[in-house]
Amino acid sequence: MKLQRHSTTPLYRQVEQELRRRVEAGELRPGDRLPPESALAAELQVNRLTVRQAIGELCRAGTLHSRQGIGTFVTERQPAAEITIHPSRHEVATAAAAWATTAADAGAHEHVLGVGIDRDAGARAELRLDTALWRVDTLVSHADRPWLVSSYWLAEQRFPDLPAALAEHGSPIDALLRHYGLVLRYAWRSFAAGAAGAADAADLDVLPGSPLLLREGLNHDAEGVPTVFVRRRCRSDRVRFVLRYGGDGPHEDVAAPTDEFPPPGPSEGYDR
Repeated sequence: MKLQRHSTTPLYRQVEQELRRRVEAGELRPGDRLPPESALAAELQVNRLTVRQAIGELCRAGTLHSRQGIGTFVTERQPAAEITIHPSRHEVATAAAAWATTAADAGAHEHVLGVGIDRDAGARAELRLDTALWRVDTLVSHADRPWLVSSYWLAEQRFPDLPAALAEHGSPIDALLRHYGLVLRYAWRSFAAGAAGAADAADLDVLPGSPLLLREGLNHDAEGVPTVFVRRRCRSDRVRFVLRYGGDGPHEDVAAPTDEFPPPGPSEGYDR
C-alpha cells in the first residue's frame, strides 16, 4: 500500500485502515502476530510512532490485542450464541415504521453523516458482491445527545441514485422502503462488546476506548437477495437491546419490531 501523504486523512488513520483491510481480507488471520512496529514502519515508509498510534486504535476497537513482552496479535473471533426466530416476523419495513413513530415521539432523530463509495471486504462478503458499495454513515441522537452511529452498505450498481433518495427520505431503510418500494427481512443479527475508535468517539461524544455495544446484521429483500449490511456502534450507557417474543409459535401479523429499544429512560435508546 502506498500512503497518500497529501490526503486530509492523517497517516496513522491510513495505516489503521490498511491493517484493518489485511485482517478483513484474511491476510492477517485470528491469532496471527503482527510484524514488529519497526518492520511495518519501514514497509509503509512512516514513522514508528505513526504505526504505534494506528495499532493502538485497532486495539481499542478490539481488532488487535497486545500481550505484554510478546507482541500484538489479531483478536480471535468470538463464538456466537445464536437465536433462531421464524423469518416471517422479521420484516424490517414494519420495524422501521414502528421505530420511526416511537423514536419521533421520544425526540430521537437519525441523520446522515456521510455517503461514499467503499470496498469494505466484510460487507462485500456478506452481500456476495465483488463490486463497489455505497457506504452510508448515520448518527441517531435524542435531545442533541448522541446514541449510536451506524454504517450501512448497499450495492452501488443496484441503487445508483441512493444519495438523492437519502436527501429526500433520510435514513437508508426509509429510502429503500419509500423510494424503491423494497420490503426487507432480517437475515441475521449479532451482538458483541467493543471499544470506541477515534472517529466513533468523536461522533458519540465519548473518550477513545470507551465501551460500546456492537450490533451487526444482514437484511434480505423479499426474494432473499442480500441487500443491506449494517454495523451499529451504540453508547453502552444509553442503549439496551430487548428481544420480544410474540407468543408460542410463528406469527405472520406481528407489527412490533422484534429487536428494539423500550421508551427512553436515563440509559435507553432505539435501534431497528
